[in-house]
Amino acid sequence: MNNMTWLLKREFWEHRGGFFWVPLWTGVAVLTLTLLSLIAGEVGLIVHGAHNPIEVNGVATNLREMLAHIGPQQVEQSAKMLAVSLYWLNFLFTLVIGIVLFFYLLGALYDDRRDRSALFWKSLPVSDAATVISKALMAVVLIPLLVFAIFLGTWLLLMMMMSAVVLLHGGSSWLLIWGQSNLLPLLTYQVATLPAHMLLSLLTAGWLLLCSAAVRSKPFLWAVLIPVLLGIANGWIGLMGVPTVPSYLLWGEGIKRLLLGTLVGPPNEIVAQAAFGKFHRDVVNWSITWHGVADLYATPGMWIGALAGIAMIAGAVWFRRRNSEV
Repeated sequence: MNNMTWLLKREFWEHRGGFFWVPLWTGVAVLTLTLLSLIAGEVGLIVHGAHNPIEVNGVATNLREMLAHIGPQQVEQSAKMLAVSLYWLNFLFTLVIGIVLFFYLLGALYDDRRDRSALFWKSLPVSDAATVISKALMAVVLIPLLVFAIFLGTWLLLMMMMSAVVLLHGGSSWLLIWGQSNLLPLLTYQVATLPAHMLLSLLTAGWLLLCSAAVRSKPFLWAVLIPVLLGIANGWIGLMGVPTVPSYLLWGEGIKRLLLGTLVGPPNEIVAQAAFGKFHRDVVNWSITWHGVADLYATPGMWIGALAGIAMIAGAVWFRRRNSEV
């Protein structure tokens, strides 16, 4: 256990730029752009007059009066705005850290062999299995948890910014932002699906670690070309009338998840429905949330892919023992 702790610390400190600073600066960039947009809006109100009439549904009003007389339509629009911000912010963080983890896993075992530092690590009382597992744990469990914490902190600060603007103009931040009935179910869904994201990324992590440990050069080309050529070959065989794996299954459930498991999180239908669907204030509730979570974890493909990922990690351990250098 002590060896594993030090191995995890080693991975973090060697790659803290990608693991910590990239998502942190992503959050800072989002907050900065939002703050600049809000400042620009306030400057625009000052220039054009905060009390100038604004036409809403053919009726002339102004911003302060509009916030002071909030109706169901405004509450619905505010709830939809919160869902949209949650959806896109989560997508942005998933995409950014997914790219980082993709290239980290590709080089995790290959770089040690290329610079021959693998020989040094093999001289220590640390097993090859522990080395490979530490890299998998870092990519599949620990870094997603860290990034999720940064994501939640960023979203909380975004809500505080929006609350400040509403209060500045005499509105109720509780009614428009913090008191939304769909807010807690949406956040709960995000937290409950985080382990599903880890399970889905296990297949990609296993495949990339296997390529990183097995190939002698250009692991990126091997990792991408093998599944893509397999998909193309499957299509050519189908043209000859020979039974093949259905394309939607091979490309959608197989190759897509094999290569993009770190880039794409679990299906976010509930959040997407709240953000982009026909929205009603009570469309997201606890019953819908838990039903969506249960359906996600009952998907056989997720568990089969996780088992395949574990098998590939075992294969990476075997290659790690045989291949000490490129």
